[in-house]
Amino acid sequence: MIWITLLLSVAIGAGAAWIVATDSKTFKYLLSFSGAFLFATLLTHMLPEIFEHGNWNMGWWIMLGFAIQLLLDHLSEGLEHGHFHSKQSKIPWLAISGLLLHAFLEGMPLSSTGSSGHNHATGGFLWAIALHKLPIALLVTGALRKSGVRLATLLGILGLFAFATPLGALVVNRVDVEQWSLQLLAIAVGILLHVSTTILFESSQNHRFNAVKLIFVLAGMLLAGWINSGMIL
Repeated sequence: MIWITLLLSVAIGAGAAWIVATDSKTFKYLLSFSGAFLFATLLTHMLPEIFEHGNWNMGWWIMLGFAIQLLLDHLSEGLEHGHFHSKQSKIPWLAISGLLLHAFLEGMPLSSTGSSGHNHATGGFLWAIALHKLPIALLVTGALRKSGVRLATLLGILGLFAFATPLGALVVNRVDVEQWSLQLLAIAVGILLHVSTTILFESSQNHRFNAVKLIFVLAGMLLAGWINSGMIL
C-alpha cells in the first residue's frame, strides 16, 4: 500500500508537469490544498497520537524535527514547499539531495505499528504524504525540464524521490528501533509542521488568501479532518 500510493503520487505529479505550469494559479491552488491537508492531518491525527499517553517530552522531538527542516531548507532551496525555481543549465544536486533526505525522514513513521499502537501505513498520514509529494514532483519535473535536463536523468531523479519515502519506512522496519518509534514520529511531525505552515503562508502574496485559494485551503483541511475522524477509510 505504501509503495503503490507514494509511487503513484510522484508519477501523477510528474506527468502533470506537461500540463500544469509551476507558475500558474492551478499549481498554487494544488499546493495550497496539499499543504492544508497535511497541516490538518498533523493537528487532528498525528499530534493527538503523540501526546495521547501524556508524553509531554515529545515536544522536544517535534522541535528537533522543525530544526532539521530549517537546515534542510538551506540544501533544498525550498523544494519541499514549492518555492524553488531553477534558472541554471545544470542539475541542482545540492537541492535535490536536501529534498531526498527530507523525503526519507518523512517516511520513517510509515514503517509499521509503533509503540503508540497506531498503524501509519494506511489512513490519513499516508494520504497526507502522498498529496504532499504530488505537487513537489510536479515542481521538480517542471524545473528540471526548464533546465534542459535529459529525460533519462529526469526519470532517475524522480525515481529517487519516489523511492526515498518508502525507503525510510523500510530502513526503520529492518533496524530494531521500535522503542524509538514515537520519537521518530515526533521528528517527522516537526519536519512536516515546518513544511505545511510554510506552504500556507508563502503560497499567498503578502500573506493574504484570495477567495479561490481560501476555498482550496478549507477544502484540504475539512477533507483531512473528515478522513482522520474515521468517517471514511
